[in-house]
Amino acid sequence: MTSNKDCTHPKSARLRTRWEYQRLAHRSIRRAGKLILIDVCPNRSSSIRLGITASRHYGIAVKRNRFKRVVREAFRLTKQRLPKGIDINVKPRPLAHNAKTSDIIEELLFLLEHSSFSG
Repeated sequence: MTSNKDCTHPKSARLRTRWEYQRLAHRSIRRAGKLILIDVCPNRSSSIRLGITASRHYGIAVKRNRFKRVVREAFRLTKQRLPKGIDINVKPRPLAHNAKTSDIIEELLFLLEHSSFSG
């Protein structure tokens, strides 16, 4: 049985400030898939931090919030398989509207595996 602690997304595992997102946008490796676009950059710690950017261009609030929930769940399920010491920002592409968590997991792992970043 998993503990409640395993199901949370603590502040230490998130990108939170404008500066963190800007640093990631300017110094990252960008990879695009069918469903998501990711920016990946090494960080100064041994943790993995996640940011999610879903602008109004993607859709109404219900769609943006669903995308964020699906990505957070995909991140939680794959966190142990991801390289340590990286920041990841995930952005939706138009086909992500009907994506399942398993689809996001598959694409996230594929994009990280095929980036030149060696965490």
